[in-house]
Amino acid sequence: MTFEELYSTIKEYFESKDFKDFGLGDYSYEFDVTGEGEGKFYIEVRDGRLDIQPFDYKNSLCAFTVDSGNLNRIISRQLSPVEAYSTGRLAIRGDVSAAFRFADVLGIA
Repeated sequence: MTFEELYSTIKEYFESKDFKDFGLGDYSYEFDVTGEGEGKFYIEVRDGRLDIQPFDYKNSLCAFTVDSGNLNRIISRQLSPVEAYSTGRLAIRGDVSAAFRFADVLGIA
């Protein structure tokens, strides 16, 4: 799978979710995907509205590093983010509590 294919799948997944529970404010998350289809993208939730772009984002609230296969397993609920994090398959830099709040809102925690 290429990064473009992976990004398209991820974008569809996130765009299907409701982010109004984030409330007011700006929240930004960077994803550094490794392995097949490696690349970077970021998600920004501003006042409950989602923006996802295939670019590097340096000033994120937190950043995730994850293999593309594990990312797909997380969003398909075959692997919990907590298990991925505790077993080293998901690395989080920055505000870890914000990362798990993000997973809670998505219903994948």
